[in-house]
Order: sequence, then C-alpha cells, then structure tokens
Amino acid sequence: MRCFTQFSAECARSFACAFRGLFSLLATQRCARIHAVATVAVIILGIITGLSRVEWCLIIFACAAVWSAEALNTAVEFLGDSVTREHHPLIGKAKDIAAGAVLVAAIAAVIVGALVFGAHL
Repeated sequence: MRCFTQFSAECARSFACAFRGLFSLLATQRCARIHAVATVAVIILGIITGLSRVEWCLIIFACAAVWSAEALNTAVEFLGDSVTREHHPLIGKAKDIAAGAVLVAAIAAVIVGALVFGAHL
C-alpha cells in the first residue's frame, strides 16, 4: 500500500508540474494562444459536422502534434535564453530548428484538417 501512495504522490507532483508548464506556455506565448483558439474552433467544427471516430483520431493527433511542437519550441527558447541573452549562433540554430518543427506540425495539421473537413463541407 505504501508503494501505491508514494507512486500516487509522485504522479500528482508530475501532473502539477505538467499543468504548470501548460499554463506557462499559454501565459507567455502568443502563438500558443492562437493554437488554443484554433483547437477550440476545430473541436466545435468537428461536433457540428459529426466527425467519425477515425476522423476525430486524426484531428486529435494533428492538434496534439502542434501543441507538442509548440511546447518543445518554447522549452528550447527558454533554455537558450537562460544561457545567454546575447546572440549565440548555435542557440539561434536550435531556436530556428525548433520553430521549424512547429511549422511542419502546423502545416501537417492544416492538411489533415482540409482532408477531414473537406469531405464534410
């Protein structure tokens, strides 16, 4: 029983850190707030159009990919800024690559959305 209690306490701390990170992401990143609005719009459109289970899976996966990329991009930016505020070529490259990952995820999500919703609209 003690192991379960310890595990639960550790999990609770982990979830608290994760939610704190998500709140920080939304509080500090304009693009994350744009993703939030887009996510809500897609969910509403999905409900209105009556997506199938498979279509919901595709939409959820696409949204999760964008959110994950945005969160990792923000983490790279914060980490780089904590090292130095001056321009450093490697930190700049890391930030550019992380931003590129967000762009790739966002373009893929738009394509998935067009394919899924195109059939309904």
